[in-house]
Amino acid sequence: MFNSTVLDVAFGLALTYFLLSALCSTIRELIARVLRERERGLVSGVHRLLGAPVPGRATLDEQTLSDAARTGQALVTSGADLAARTLAHPLLRGMTMKDSRSPTYIPAHGFALALVDVLSPAGKTQTTIDDLRAAIMKIDDRALRQVLLPLVDAAGADVASVRATIERRFDDVMDRVSGWYKRRTQTWILVTAIVAATVGNVDTIAIASTLYREPTVRAHMIASVAAEPPRLDTAGSYDAYKASSERLQSLDLPLGWTAARVPAWGAGALWKVLGIVLTVLALMLGTPFWFDVLSRIANLRAAGPKPPQGAPPGGPRDGSLLGPSSSAVATVVVDPQRDERDEEAAQ
Repeated sequence: MFNSTVLDVAFGLALTYFLLSALCSTIRELIARVLRERERGLVSGVHRLLGAPVPGRATLDEQTLSDAARTGQALVTSGADLAARTLAHPLLRGMTMKDSRSPTYIPAHGFALALVDVLSPAGKTQTTIDDLRAAIMKIDDRALRQVLLPLVDAAGADVASVRATIERRFDDVMDRVSGWYKRRTQTWILVTAIVAATVGNVDTIAIASTLYREPTVRAHMIASVAAEPPRLDTAGSYDAYKASSERLQSLDLPLGWTAARVPAWGAGALWKVLGIVLTVLALMLGTPFWFDVLSRIANLRAAGPKPPQGAPPGGPRDGSLLGPSSSAVATVVVDPQRDERDEEAAQ
């Protein structure tokens, strides 16, 4: 059975990794907003779905969207033209906070409605499958016809089935886009973890040694967590970045570079490099992982040791609510995760 010191060291390392990975995740989220990566990914996915080349910047500027919205009843000329018109459709434009931006998220049902309406605009009579097929056949772009006609053929005899087929195809493409975004996120997290761990001298070995040998540091850390349990914040705001940074600095851990913390060449330098590499590898596991580890260790500390034989069952084991580890946090508070769909509202 682990003793309290070992659990406290594990808890301290998990808390350090959690706070630092939260910093990295917040930096990644801010970078994604500045570079408009979700918007770019969505536009890229729509172009790929329609067999059109992806725009150089993979975004649609205000002029492009305005021109697409003004085309009205004109025939679609290419996959890029159809993508621009669909994204500029009033059904989808209402999902953005700014008219000059394309959306960062659109539902499959809304995309299917907009696409069908662009191909065969709604009129006095309900659009039929024959109307839709005739509109597609008028498109000069052969590659675009080859993309759209199989969707119509696979749907059957009614427009509702066509929309359902488009929705499934859209979901498939967006799953791929999500995979691309996650891979880019992993790359960014790796880069920010290396920079943060190196610049901040976040040495796992040195931190574990300090926590094991310094009871006052452990006590301060546990008291601070008991007073204010960590929260899992996925908003990616500057306030979240500032809170994590300040809390990390308040733990009295050997973070940052000083003359005393610069190792001499040889074994000391190798241990320092190993400690930083361990930190980077730990940060790659992500904020949710370390949040879960924190909760589990906190619950272990709250359980305390086995009661002695003959002790009455139930009730506090040493007069405290959580037993000998009453200063530990039994649970860690979680903020409801914010959907990526609300990103623009957060901006």
